[in-house]
Amino acid sequence: MTDTEIRPTTEDARSARSFCDEQAFALERMQLALDAGRTGIWDWNLLTGEVHIDERVRRLWGLPEGVPASFEIFRSALHPQDKKRTKEAVGVALDPTHEGDYEIEYRVIGQTDRIERWVSVRGRTFFDEGRAVRILGTARDITPRKQREQHVRVLLRELVHRSKNLLAVVQAMSRQTAAGSPSVEDFQRKFGARLQALSMAHDLLVSQDWRGASMRELVRAQLAYCMDVPQGDVTSRATIDGPKIMLKPEAAQNIGLALHELATNALSFGGLSRPDGAVSLTWRFEDGRLNIEWRESGGPAVAMPPREGFGHKVIKRLVAQALDGTATLNFPPDGLVWTLSIPASYATVRDDQA
Repeated sequence: MTDTEIRPTTEDARSARSFCDEQAFALERMQLALDAGRTGIWDWNLLTGEVHIDERVRRLWGLPEGVPASFEIFRSALHPQDKKRTKEAVGVALDPTHEGDYEIEYRVIGQTDRIERWVSVRGRTFFDEGRAVRILGTARDITPRKQREQHVRVLLRELVHRSKNLLAVVQAMSRQTAAGSPSVEDFQRKFGARLQALSMAHDLLVSQDWRGASMRELVRAQLAYCMDVPQGDVTSRATIDGPKIMLKPEAAQNIGLALHELATNALSFGGLSRPDGAVSLTWRFEDGRLNIEWRESGGPAVAMPPREGFGHKVIKRLVAQALDGTATLNFPPDGLVWTLSIPASYATVRDDQA
């Protein structure tokens, strides 16, 4: 060994090991970060056309084991509606006059499983003397987030539609209530109660993301409010019987209004106006129809009222018209009987529904 040869010292060896340990630790931290973010890595060599991907990206694109990745495979997996803007994004990333960032969200259809997934893709282009030579980037599955966003958009559209309908219902309700009220105080009391009945139906709908409302919960809520008792005490004077069903929003809203009018009338003049009186509410599916019956007993003898108030119109005509159904209202001496028959499509059976 000559005098000019350099011999590694013990300190040099320790430094080399330390550097390797730091590199390994950095790589480990990067991998942990990628795993935590469920993010995969891809590398596209623009000079050779080679594409290298990790296992996570392979799963996102549904590529079978052993099949080499390629730009053509990536492009063929794109959702048809996303191909144009993806091509434009790639063009921008390859343009040396831009910063070389590639950032886009699009849908891919798995090559083997044919599952549609939303992916968020990020990349950086490397240039050599103004020529794009390589793009290195990441891909992450954002399908759950996109599904939530779509659900929110559907809810917002539904909210706009329902709000318009609701305003029309409230407007009609205010006019009809005012027409049958002898005083401002009477109007305020009746109108406020009807708004509360409408509100309770909407609370149930909101709790189910506007998919529908439980018939049983709707009945309990309306009766408990009118009877001014906890929902658990409703059954002391009311028999509630029927299969476990979910009412569609329009059915929940209208049937909720009808139940409010029926319960209010029963408390004032019918089966709930006496301590030993009672009501029963039953519903059944028959011949493609949902048939609902309200029957009162134990109250004073009833008779046809001399005039039709707003409540009478609601339970006899308005609800039936809104739900493509038919309603009957009879006044036998032993207690009022109301029936409503609507298409079964306004309700769905739910085995898990309380």
